[in-house]
Amino acid sequence: MNFLENLLELNSHVHIHNDKRVYVEQTIRSLINDERKKLHVVADFDFTLTMYEKNGVALPSTFAVIEGDNRVTLPNGSLLRIQADQLRSKYMPIEHDVSMNVEEKLPYMIEWWHKAQSLIISSNLDKSMLHNVVYQSKMELKKGVRKFITDLLHSDVIEVFLEKEIPEFKHNHELSHVVSNFIEFDADGNSISFSKKLIHTFNKNEQEIHNTSYYQSILNRPNVILLGDTLGDVGMIGGMKNLKHVLKIGYLNYSTPAKLEVYKNVYDIVLCDDQTFDIPNLILKAI
Repeated sequence: MNFLENLLELNSHVHIHNDKRVYVEQTIRSLINDERKKLHVVADFDFTLTMYEKNGVALPSTFAVIEGDNRVTLPNGSLLRIQADQLRSKYMPIEHDVSMNVEEKLPYMIEWWHKAQSLIISSNLDKSMLHNVVYQSKMELKKGVRKFITDLLHSDVIEVFLEKEIPEFKHNHELSHVVSNFIEFDADGNSISFSKKLIHTFNKNEQEIHNTSYYQSILNRPNVILLGDTLGDVGMIGGMKNLKHVLKIGYLNYSTPAKLEVYKNVYDIVLCDDQTFDIPNLILKAI
């Protein structure tokens, strides 16, 4: 039994398109042969590293943590979450519509994120409140994520986190880099703007770290494990040159047969309704 057959045997969440099985087995074998010194990892944050539900209760994304907190209000005294929910109801179905291509979705995503960011900047959110809101939230990492990241860092494997939302977690390790929409604060801790470059589902990629020493170090690591949960996440390695072996792992949350077929065409390995990092950890352990 080969490595891929072991994965399929051990975990019922694993799905691979029949036409891709040989490619996936060969890619994993190449990653193993080249060892970790040639590897870097590119990962989305929300609902890839984090859980999307627990005990049947939906868990929030980083933006939803802020938007859904009753301490965050707009200048007229109304809760930010009321308008944020209206935006989400309008735009989220578009983001997850598998019948639309990236070009069709793009203008809607840009419109959504600009409106959402404007709401947050106009609110009473300050740096202290942001810290408290995030750390008191129900957002939770998938089981095994901490082990995965720790293993990467102990092996000097470079990791890039690309996130369209607001990562309020420690990322100061020299081997990790975060691309995201960061809130900028004034000297008094008041939120005044977002970072100039808008990062959204369909433009978060390694192009954003060009012309940095970090990017130069990645050039010596042409093998990639990509981890995402939306169809747009496969574009996270856009702009990266000299790639050799790429393994794309996609988390399909709230799976349906129709969505699964689309995801199997886009990702090499699809993990359906999987709240763990068991498969990424098994693959990393083999490398």
